[in-house]
Amino acid sequence: MSNIPVDPLRQLKNLSDQLENNEFDNTQAMILAFRAEKQVLAELPAVFEAALESILERLESTAMFSGESCSFSQQDMLLALGVWLDKATSYLQKQAGLATE
Repeated sequence: MSNIPVDPLRQLKNLSDQLENNEFDNTQAMILAFRAEKQVLAELPAVFEAALESILERLESTAMFSGESCSFSQQDMLLALGVWLDKATSYLQKQAGLATE
């Protein structure tokens, strides 16, 4: 593990761009990428990690089942992940004094 500090806002922007541009090879790769951001999650209140994990667990379920087999759609979970990214970014911007309202 590197001792180089991580810019959490830059990391969230990278994840957001990858999600928006559909750059992940598959759902599992996307889930692993989000779970690997431990340094970013450490900068956020615990509620953010709990919410993210809930979304990722549901995404895992949608990857295992297709069509009507799952009680929620993958598209809905991807939208929820986008909302999570927006809220996490907004929180970090406020903490850094970068918020624009």
